[in-house]
Amino acid sequence: MENTVESYKATLQETAEGAPQRGVEIDVMKRKYEPSCPSQGEDGEDGCEAMSNHGKDVADHSDCIEVKLSDELSKRRSRVTPVMMDIQAKIELVDDLLANAKKKEAAVKTSNTNFKAEVQMVLEEMVELLRSYSTAGMELLEAQLRPKEELLETSVQTLSDLHRQLKETELQVNTLLEEQDEVTFCKEIQGVEKLAASLIVEPQKIGASDENEANINMTHMCEEMEHRNYDLHLKLGAANRRLRNILNPSEVTFDSETLHPCLLLSEDHKTVSFSVVKQPYPAGPQRFTNYFQALSSQSFSKGEHCWILQAEGCPWVLGLCYGGLPRSGTESGLESRSGAWCLMWYDNLLRAYEGGRETPLKRTPFFQKLEIRLSFRKNCVTFSSISNVNGAKTHLHTFNVSFTEPVYLAVRMMSGQPKARITLCE
Repeated sequence: MENTVESYKATLQETAEGAPQRGVEIDVMKRKYEPSCPSQGEDGEDGCEAMSNHGKDVADHSDCIEVKLSDELSKRRSRVTPVMMDIQAKIELVDDLLANAKKKEAAVKTSNTNFKAEVQMVLEEMVELLRSYSTAGMELLEAQLRPKEELLETSVQTLSDLHRQLKETELQVNTLLEEQDEVTFCKEIQGVEKLAASLIVEPQKIGASDENEANINMTHMCEEMEHRNYDLHLKLGAANRRLRNILNPSEVTFDSETLHPCLLLSEDHKTVSFSVVKQPYPAGPQRFTNYFQALSSQSFSKGEHCWILQAEGCPWVLGLCYGGLPRSGTESGLESRSGAWCLMWYDNLLRAYEGGRETPLKRTPFFQKLEIRLSFRKNCVTFSSISNVNGAKTHLHTFNVSFTEPVYLAVRMMSGQPKARITLCE
């Protein structure tokens, strides 16, 4: 700007020398382009020493301008500083949240991948069971149908060969009929007669069987398929229960291998009923023999779980136990063994048992539904009653336990009644 002003001054001066009449305009233009101090007072006095001395260079005035600008920038920057600090704090917070979100995302993806792999494995197993069942069924059907087909194929082949031989013999006879030489005719007629006599057609042996024989007896196959259906049903049921266990970690069913011989298991493995007639169950190390008891197929070692059981027609013992509960002898009773936590309702009295120690709770003439809550986070088992009228829950007892092994859901009927049963409710 300084160089521009000086250049313009020189130009005006040259113009003024050539045109004196424009002196006033030149003076105005000179004053117009002279720098003024922003701090100049209202009375026209200069606000800085640089402007009070007109003889000095205009550059002396830049110090004042820079000072004023510096003060303004400082004020503005002081307002920006807290904004910047706030933004930086928010960036740090978002960085932490983003890092945590990425960790959770990775964990969820890994968990979902493992979860899908488990489900897919069970579904593929079910598909393989159906494929094997279908393949075996078709092989069995083929074995039943193939002998009849082979018999008919043999008949068709035999008749085809006989038909061909007869046509060839017919041709020989026609040729012989056209023979004019008597000697030749007499010589060949014997061979033709012999050949024709050898071609015997026996309908009862080849192709003329009774139509009823085409109806294949499938009775044997029906019996075999019934057996295979039952086996498929058991295997698909087991696979379906495993699938339900994966989808619902609290899913529970009764283990048929633990049932006392006087107990029956429903098709969905969720109801145990009393049987007056002992069942011919195979003996095994897991089967109870002294008491009408059963354990769940699933064990639990982590998480939060809740089950509702409904007992009808009998006094009962319901609770949890370790898998090492004896299966026979007096110590196999659920309420008389350490490593078991249960409630007993007998003779209208409700009792709690832990390690064989009894704690009387209350008298009640009617008791059906019981809720059992298992919490590994709180290390406790809580029992509550559920009203059949309005569904209201009433706390009964809580066991505080630091579990050292997986636990199983356990039930016992205290007496055998024809309509007695215990059901795992949804």
